Amino acid sequence: MSDARRERDRRALILLFISGFLAIQIHWAFAVLGLWIVILGQLENRGFLDRWNATRVLGGILMIRTKRGQRALEKIAQPRKAWRVFGEISLWTCYGAMFLIIGLLLLSIISAIMYGVPKSEAPPSQMILIPGVNPIIPFWWPALAIIGALVIHEYGHALQARAHGMRVRSFGLLMLGPLPLGAFAEPEAEELFKAPRRERVRMFAAGPAINLYAALFTWLLIGALATQFAAADPGVHASGIIEDAPADLAEIQPWEIITHFDGIEVSTAQGLSNEIGKFKAGDEVTVRVLSHENQGIRTERIVNVTLADRHEYYLTQENLSAAERDWVEGNVNPGDAFLGVSGMAGGTVGMDRIAGPLSENQDSSLIFKGLGAALQPIIIISTPIEHGGQIMDPNEMEYLEADGWLGDLLGKQIMMLLITGLFWFVWMNLGLGFANLIPIIPFDGGHLMKDMLHWIAETVNRFTKNPHPMKVEPFVNRISSLSSLILFFVLLLLMFAQYL
Repeated sequence: MSDARRERDRRALILLFISGFLAIQIHWAFAVLGLWIVILGQLENRGFLDRWNATRVLGGILMIRTKRGQRALEKIAQPRKAWRVFGEISLWTCYGAMFLIIGLLLLSIISAIMYGVPKSEAPPSQMILIPGVNPIIPFWWPALAIIGALVIHEYGHALQARAHGMRVRSFGLLMLGPLPLGAFAEPEAEELFKAPRRERVRMFAAGPAINLYAALFTWLLIGALATQFAAADPGVHASGIIEDAPADLAEIQPWEIITHFDGIEVSTAQGLSNEIGKFKAGDEVTVRVLSHENQGIRTERIVNVTLADRHEYYLTQENLSAAERDWVEGNVNPGDAFLGVSGMAGGTVGMDRIAGPLSENQDSSLIFKGLGAALQPIIIISTPIEHGGQIMDPNEMEYLEADGWLGDLLGKQIMMLLITGLFWFVWMNLGLGFANLIPIIPFDGGHLMKDMLHWIAETVNRFTKNPHPMKVEPFVNRISSLSSLILFFVLLLLMFAQYL
């Protein structure tokens, strides 16, 4: 056995030992990753990857190339002037998003320095953003969504390359085991770096921008589909029942539907609050309640409730701060009625949360709807985190029924599957778009930042005593490499400090 073969086998054994240790300590996925890297190494050594037109990069990523799609790319890229305009719009979109990311990173760093990083109770597996491994990311929908997001990302790069006359050698997919880790369009490197800076940065910006635009337009489609749902049983539910409060003593359960309050029909949280406000502490009222579903059927019952004193309840809370106590004294009167429920909402709350300003239950001005439409795709990023990997609580899903011509045609189940798939497409496109705009090389944001630094350095160099263009390139390379390295370690520190 040759020395090189022995060295490769030794490295493989060390890798398997490390991955096994991480699998025991953190997640079993590390064992699979270690095995995948060993298998790739063996395939590379035996020449199989060369035959498949594939390359192993960074140890464990398989880069699979294909020339298919070149003819379609040429046809789509024909209106080159239009694609150049799109590239310019993409560039400014990405600069805006990138500076937003930099601002948020700076705020996070300042907050960490001033207040420290709070301990997290979330498992370390949440740091692994892989469908099916991360507990808040299920497998099938996110896996399909990220493939679509990766394809349009790289196709955006390729279209800009062709729009500016740069050749694209091949397309391809980056694989980490059976999972797609990324995609790529491989332009001619020499043409890319000899291209004018404006053309080059448009090409880098096109990928993240098309992800952000796809997220926005897909969310608009979700908003249109949300109009095809209504509450199956109009009423108000409470996600929480306060212990020993009137609702708890009357045995009203969380997520049960309150349809009438003292004989008056209620269909919104505000409507229920208004009805409670008509009474005083000590009054006895009747509440009509629909139970949880049992084989698709809800049972109706009427319960008697003696309302408590809201003012007294708040002031007896031990963890009430001085500011909160002052607010209670100024806004809650002694004798105000108190039912003892929290998280009140109507039956369409799950869909309304996703649709945001496009919800039929959202009464707001046109300006607010426009601003909300731009921000809502970002707002709903936290939805799977708050609902255990789902787009809404299962109880909220039970409250819905299909209502509308498309809903009647497809039915509730197919409509929910369609919206779930579109939701994860929004989620993955936003994640991919913003992640690529982090100003770290080799991300697109890193290249955009490097070209911006190059422009600044050239401008400053013109006003120096001895201007020379050869001074700019090495200076910019050093600065961009150093800033990328520092920012990378800052990100790692912010991510893992919560577990230290």
